[in-house]
Amino acid sequence: MKRFADRLREARVAAGLTQEQLGFSLGITKSSVSAWENGRETPSFRMLPALRRELGRSLDELICGAGPEPSAIKEGKPAYVAREASTVARDEKERALLLRYRGLPAKRRAALLDLLLPDPDNAR
Repeated sequence: MKRFADRLREARVAAGLTQEQLGFSLGITKSSVSAWENGRETPSFRMLPALRRELGRSLDELICGAGPEPSAIKEGKPAYVAREASTVARDEKERALLLRYRGLPAKRRAALLDLLLPDPDNAR
């Protein structure tokens, strides 16, 4: 059975974040993230909602290991796909938007794109 530290590291890598990037977004140091991932320390309860938000995982997944494996969430796509969001986004809100979009199932992504970019040929 995987430990919290292992699940945290896997979620961070799947989100395409370095320890430094995750630490920055949480307002903590890279060494604190490293300590969590190595099981030397654990995050405070106050930090859990921010971890959930930044990693795009439920607290059940992070703490208990419940839920689908990262490969199932990505629908067979490589886990590093989300990494590009950090390099193309203009700010943290755009990065979060890109990461959440990429985590959606294909049908929901298509519906969102139809809403944002309607096809003029299908206009009513």
